[in-house]
Amino acid sequence: MKSVLGKLIEKEFGRSRYYIYRDKLQKRESMDIFFDIYESLRRQSPDALNESMLGLLESVQSSIRISRNFARVTMAAAAAVLILLCLGLSQAVLFASLAVLICSYAYKAAEYVRNRYCDRDVKIVLIYKIALFHLMEESCLQKKERKVY
Repeated sequence: MKSVLGKLIEKEFGRSRYYIYRDKLQKRESMDIFFDIYESLRRQSPDALNESMLGLLESVQSSIRISRNFARVTMAAAAAVLILLCLGLSQAVLFASLAVLICSYAYKAAEYVRNRYCDRDVKIVLIYKIALFHLMEESCLQKKERKVY
């Protein structure tokens, strides 16, 4: 299971480059990542850059939403367990219901941990964001044809 941000990088640049970026981060070669991402994005049109920005924003919002909702998921799971225990169901139904509930909660907990503690993916996405902002700013300046004195 990958984090939402890791999936974004894989979608934008491919699985092999994602793993290359992770290795380069471990070796503290973040400028290499920046230049590679910058060169890849530089070939895109301004509309494609806008689409990339929207994808980035949606992924970041999704990651934040997963973190924020985990407390609610935990409270709902605890309430569901209490309700199941108080209903007086037969043991077979109770155990089956609890098993499904525990599996669902375990999946949400794993999703939360993966998205909350994905430092490498966050660093890669920050480099991606910087390159994207830089290219969008360049594109905007070229459209306005500002003169530097």
